[in-house]
Amino acid sequence: MYRVLVVDDEEMITDSLAGMLEETPQYELDVYKAYSGTEALRLLNEFQFDIVVSDICMPGITGIELAKNIRQKWPLCHVIFQTGYDDFHYAQQAIRQRVTHYILKSEGDEFLLEAIGECIRTIERDMDMQDTLLKTKEETRLYKAMLRRNMVQTLLFDQSKRTSHRDRAYEKVEIDLNLSLPVMLLAGRSAQELTEETALAIDLAMQEKISYAVKSEAAWMDKHVIMWALQPVETENLRHAQAVVKGMAEGIQRTIRQMLGISISFVFREKQIDWEHVSQPFEELKHIAANRLRADSQIAMAGIEYFEEEGGAAGGQNEAELEKSFVSRLMAYMTEHIDGDLSLCTLSEKLHLNPSYLSRRFKELTGRTLTEVILRIRMETACELLKTTSYRISEIAQMVGYETAANFSKVFKKAMKMTPREYRDGEGTMQ
Repeated sequence: MYRVLVVDDEEMITDSLAGMLEETPQYELDVYKAYSGTEALRLLNEFQFDIVVSDICMPGITGIELAKNIRQKWPLCHVIFQTGYDDFHYAQQAIRQRVTHYILKSEGDEFLLEAIGECIRTIERDMDMQDTLLKTKEETRLYKAMLRRNMVQTLLFDQSKRTSHRDRAYEKVEIDLNLSLPVMLLAGRSAQELTEETALAIDLAMQEKISYAVKSEAAWMDKHVIMWALQPVETENLRHAQAVVKGMAEGIQRTIRQMLGISISFVFREKQIDWEHVSQPFEELKHIAANRLRADSQIAMAGIEYFEEEGGAAGGQNEAELEKSFVSRLMAYMTEHIDGDLSLCTLSEKLHLNPSYLSRRFKELTGRTLTEVILRIRMETACELLKTTSYRISEIAQMVGYETAANFSKVFKKAMKMTPREYRDGEGTMQ
């Protein structure tokens, strides 16, 4: 699944493009919307997107300025400009910001879909090109990796040696972490037994994906679990760093599976911890990775909260039991927040799971897609409100999660084969 952000200051265009992309059968897309450059930047700082489709001429932050920010903070993200202006000056600026495609709005949806297809093919080719990570068996690199890992373990677990090891850590083995700043923790669980070579390859793949925003050091490993200590490259951009870590999981999972034949899943503790207090959280995360993720897990990334909310970090349900309970939790959340944002990104954040796993597993367990279930809940609620209250249709639209009455009426008519007004005045019933 590829995450796409549609940006345009004209709501009708944004909603129309997003709806078209959500319904396209060619690609599995998780589509998000922003109605300004400012809103787009907020979303980009919270989530990792594979493709951004943006207008150029917008009030405030323009498409050009947005693309510049994306190039600096999300260098792996592809940008597609869709504009109403056939202007050489705009095209020239787009080239300078390494925009992938420049499309006129008059060219039609098929041109946009083709551009998105090219972006997806490029993303997949880039993953295939990472086979250079297999060239990691040189003894010197293995020795340095083990030395760094042993040093980080000492710094994490032996407070008495932390100060005396500080200078040696930086000078002798060039540890990238700042020992005066707190760390985040990440654990990876492999279904297959790990060797020093494969563990190093996974570590290098991790660095390849996140090093532009996150500093990482492998801190511990056994036959199936690898642990990392992480810090943001820029301390003021913590949320950006957290989003990068969570967003890289599916790409890393695919890369490692293709290159090494290894299935790996991650558990992330994104709350920062001071070095002197890190030992217990480290052991708790290691326990979760080793004992509560199945060896054949389909999860790419789970937040530690996913396990803590069901029986605590050290015990409680295993993954097989957890994945059954998350359906009821998800249904309860969607029903309670029917007037709010129920995008896949938001739901995955609330349940602390990566989006594609949540979407796929929900369908496997219920036989229905999230989109189908959300639509039914919204239509059932709307029908009840239309029949039993005197709220205006525009008010009901807001109450069931639609930003405009026009968009609500369009969706309602498609689902119910009549308009909201006709349903209210007639004998319509929810099937």
